[in-house]
Amino acid sequence: MDMKVLKRMGRKALYTGIACILFPLIIGLSLGLSLQRSWLTKEEAYSLPILTAFHSLTPFPVVVYLLEKLEILNSELGQLGLSAAMVSDAIGLFLLVLATWSMVAREKGYFNGTFVGASTIIYLLTVVFVFRPAMVWIVKQTPKDGPPLGSAIVNKFNCFTEHVLLPLFVTISAMKADLGLISLGSNLLAFDIILLIATFAAKMVACLIPLLYSKMPINDAIALALILSFKGEVQLSLYSYSGDHQVQLILDKTLSLSIVAILINATIAPILVKYLHDPSRKYAGYKERDIIHNRRNAELRILVCIHKPDNIPTVIKLLEASGPTRQRPLTIYVLHLIKLIGRASPVFLSHQMQKKTLSKTCYSENVIIAFNRFKQDNLNGISLLHVFTAISPPKYMHEDVCNLALDKLASLIVLPFHRKWSQLDGFVESEDCAIRTLNCGVLELAPCSVGILVDRGRSTIPADSSYSVAMIFLGGSDDQEALTLAKRMANDMMNINLTVVHFVASGSEEIIDWGDLLDQQVLKDVKLNNVSGGCVTYIEEMVEDGPQTALLIHSMIDEYDLIIVGRRHNIVSPQTSGLAEWIEFPELGIVGDLLASSDNNTRTSVLVVQQQQ
Repeated sequence: MDMKVLKRMGRKALYTGIACILFPLIIGLSLGLSLQRSWLTKEEAYSLPILTAFHSLTPFPVVVYLLEKLEILNSELGQLGLSAAMVSDAIGLFLLVLATWSMVAREKGYFNGTFVGASTIIYLLTVVFVFRPAMVWIVKQTPKDGPPLGSAIVNKFNCFTEHVLLPLFVTISAMKADLGLISLGSNLLAFDIILLIATFAAKMVACLIPLLYSKMPINDAIALALILSFKGEVQLSLYSYSGDHQVQLILDKTLSLSIVAILINATIAPILVKYLHDPSRKYAGYKERDIIHNRRNAELRILVCIHKPDNIPTVIKLLEASGPTRQRPLTIYVLHLIKLIGRASPVFLSHQMQKKTLSKTCYSENVIIAFNRFKQDNLNGISLLHVFTAISPPKYMHEDVCNLALDKLASLIVLPFHRKWSQLDGFVESEDCAIRTLNCGVLELAPCSVGILVDRGRSTIPADSSYSVAMIFLGGSDDQEALTLAKRMANDMMNINLTVVHFVASGSEEIIDWGDLLDQQVLKDVKLNNVSGGCVTYIEEMVEDGPQTALLIHSMIDEYDLIIVGRRHNIVSPQTSGLAEWIEFPELGIVGDLLASSDNNTRTSVLVVQQQQ
């Protein structure tokens, strides 16, 4: 847990975190003190404070676990839940230490209580002023390109801990529950049930008040309240330890009821949260954010994603080819994506480009330097450049990408392809399935258009030579979007030549439906050679079927530096008939998959465009 985050979080998370620990604690203690004399014996009343504290806790690891299982860790609701849980957990741990200190002082004398308190303070000071600086020093001394020993150790131990030790612990703890002791005729059990319900209701209300006051939708507010009221292995360990006969802070009846309550809560809460909160709903009905609806010479906002330094040259070359000028500026947001290993909560950082110095431990240093240099080389054409770093689990990275694109009103997201080719022989060098999962997630949820960039190695082009771009047009909204981007690239002043190859099914009429009319509209200025001073070549090819299309594409693939195509997902046409059965990567579409095939020993990069859905 990074305590510095507490200083930076918003009021909504701060007030929610404070309320969800203090309000149930106050309600539980007040209720207990008013009922214990008539309901409980002295021995039974002894466990009231510690039991109320356990019921009121919101452990940070438990909230993280639930958010991971629901796959909303990186969503806006998940981030708010993490922040609130961090506040609540910090306060809860402080109160728990005070309660333990007080109980020891009351039972074993003030000297022993003072000793326990002093030991706790010494331990905390040692961690903060000795161990933490030591770990920071070790990190600084670690070579930048050295082996990721920490990540490897975490991966090794995490599997054994999560899949062996944790299930064993939960099973052993649950076996301590004696259902035969649960009898409704007992005053103690009746009191415990009332206390459980009261603290749970108080926690729900305490969470809802600040959330609804800040105008959060009612469904999301209830879902977040349920998340912060979720009980898991931390509460189970506390109850189990407190019910141990060597400690005996709570009685066996109370222990059994508490374990059953945890099982019920852990079963029902995730189902209700899943029903109430749909993360994809955030992007539904979003207004048009694509290139084709952007004014021709207006500012174009692009979000580019970087996984490794190898992605940088090709992405920068694509941005240069996009023709940033004073009349047609680009606003560029760069998101450096790093896999989260070894910590519970994801991290999202914003880097200010005007900072002259960078931290020695900055993971995105190379990314910042490269794009800062790109901005300096294109001062007139780059209106804004902002770099971000997201450190999160791979399966949730698409949330970071989509949220940033939504917040920054981006028109295009550029994603690197998951496969890397060798620059020496052109054969496949490596694949990353996590990146492919990310790309598929973004294609499904993106609030704007998406482009997957397949880098085949030819990223460095001499400044005095021309850059040849081809756009393969078959028809449909994705092809219209891809052609609009290609026309923006065409620029005689920057030696960028565009060739539009239009594959037409033989025997087809010129205009059949509304889609064909839109195709003709977007092709109109290309056919008239009226784009960027006439540096666009239009070629029309008549084809019978998919195999003929494939042959023509293979014959032209080595003639260009970059080929742009539309994804055309789930579109059936005569030009691609017979090719769908051989597709290897559906996220690229039929034509994109054909161009990115490992059978093609080429240096031509490919950009596959999907229009905003």
